[in-house]
Amino acid sequence: MESEPTNPKLDDTAPQSTADFEPEVSQLNPSVSGNSTRRRLFYIFLVYLAALIAIGLVAYFQGRGLNSAEEIAQVSAAMYEQFELGIADLDAGHYEVARQRFEAIINFDPAYPGAEDMLVVALVNLNVPTVTPAPEPTSTPDPSPPEDLMAQAKASIADEDWDTAINKLLSLRAKDPTYQPVRVDGLMYISLRNKGMELISQGLMEEGLYNLSLAKRFGPLDRDAMFRMTLAQQYLLANSYIGLNWIRASELFLPLCEQGATLDSCRKYAETAWKYGNLLWDEGDECGASEQYNAALNAWELPDLAPTASEADEVCATQSAPPPVPTATPTPTPTPTPDGNGGGS
Repeated sequence: MESEPTNPKLDDTAPQSTADFEPEVSQLNPSVSGNSTRRRLFYIFLVYLAALIAIGLVAYFQGRGLNSAEEIAQVSAAMYEQFELGIADLDAGHYEVARQRFEAIINFDPAYPGAEDMLVVALVNLNVPTVTPAPEPTSTPDPSPPEDLMAQAKASIADEDWDTAINKLLSLRAKDPTYQPVRVDGLMYISLRNKGMELISQGLMEEGLYNLSLAKRFGPLDRDAMFRMTLAQQYLLANSYIGLNWIRASELFLPLCEQGATLDSCRKYAETAWKYGNLLWDEGDECGASEQYNAALNAWELPDLAPTASEADEVCATQSAPPPVPTATPTPTPTPTPDGNGGGS
């Protein structure tokens, strides 16, 4: 059962920075110049080319196999180069290119150090929703004085209305940046932190991670928030393997299900475990399939699939049964003769 995240009180959290809060807002340009079109086409080509290189590299070495120390060294150098290029792509904001590189590395070596963490970073940045200003052609600044905006923000926090609290604090900051800056930062931290926690609990991982990352600008995250952030990152990573690697997806969703990370983590674990079981069944490992099928049924109710699990159980039980012990043939007893001998003439 999922535990409720603990919300810090107004006086519990003190920020370490008084930096102004400037949320990232994308500016939409309705006109597209010829140069921007060419740049976009070039970027698409770059993504495609990087994917071809990275995946082709993996397929080449997987197809050949590693037969010498020299080949192993070549693969190690190639993986290192791809990893470093992926880091550079992340720094440059080329998140799709970075995703392709890290996925190619993981497909070749799932245990490559840091590859999964960097893939999470790429996935988070690819899926963070673009924050755009609401269309308000006649909007005007909040005329309330700073004292009233502060009181309204506090009331919204008490009501757990995080969006209103954030908007009031942004209005306060815009009206008077010098008004109780440390206090405003502390309230902004609380609002962003709790909004992120709430979104993650609702299964909105990317949005939740985005708000938690903004909260970190105003102070370090507490243990509960860090735990939820880690779970959300693991969820995104596990989700990225669905349809690509059922075994890895099942392995990653299992602890998320056990910890009650999200409302659907057990359902997704059941789905991935069942697909893993199908792979084992197709390979002739009925007992392995039976194990995965039953794990899926124990994690989530799948009544339509229960007959398949029962069939796998029966086949496995038959295969695991000890061979029948052959019945010993009794040795015939000699018939006594009149002269007292056991036989003969």
